[in-house]
Amino acid sequence: MTKLNKYLIITFLFTYIVWGIIIAYTQISNISYSTSIFMLILYIIGVLAPMFTALILNKKMISSDEFYQFLKNSFIPPKNYKWFIFIVIITAIFQLLPFSLLGGEKNGPLYLMVLQFPLFIIIGGLEEVGWRGLMQPEMEKRLSPFLSTLIIGIVWSLWHLPLFFIIGTYQYEFLNFFTFSLNTISFSFLLSVIYHHTKSVFKCIMTHALLNSISSVYVIKESLYAELWILALSLFIFYLASLGNINNQSRKI
Repeated sequence: MTKLNKYLIITFLFTYIVWGIIIAYTQISNISYSTSIFMLILYIIGVLAPMFTALILNKKMISSDEFYQFLKNSFIPPKNYKWFIFIVIITAIFQLLPFSLLGGEKNGPLYLMVLQFPLFIIIGGLEEVGWRGLMQPEMEKRLSPFLSTLIIGIVWSLWHLPLFFIIGTYQYEFLNFFTFSLNTISFSFLLSVIYHHTKSVFKCIMTHALLNSISSVYVIKESLYAELWILALSLFIFYLASLGNINNQSRKI
């Protein structure tokens, strides 16, 4: 069995079992998962499954030097912090441009984004150790970056599916799974741009957390039209980044 197959099987089993327990608890009791500390802990454990699985598999299946580089690439910030400006700009375009054009709701002051940012590193960002750190390079051994990114977006959407049955989650209360999936696929293309442009999983973690922070305050009105618009925007950004990579390779040649 390949490392990719092991990653997907273990990650989905782990998350679905843990979140399945929360589904049963909330549906039977008809109360929010957040009313129980134990359920909150299980929720966080499920969120961290992609990271745990990637770390365990890479520890077993690659050399010590490669594993050290994997850890360094995932958890050590680069010394040059100019990259963060790039992440802020591309993330703002991805979320705030559709918000300004399509409409939405501002759910709090700007400083709330800063306060929530550390939380979203744990609840969201650290997933990237698995999705972009392990799955993306493994997929691209067989498929193009475009197809790999699309498949990861679909798989990533399905991984979130149990959240739509847990009373108290944002997905259960406010979202439709189909439009959520379109948004997740769009986000997958944005993160793929960060991954290919910077070659850093750490920067993908920061991008994920930053977008979650921004989108928690600037909430785009959910609709099929809005999500298709965002998908088109993400594909355009991906296309421009691909052209940039081709031009850079041509200069090297």
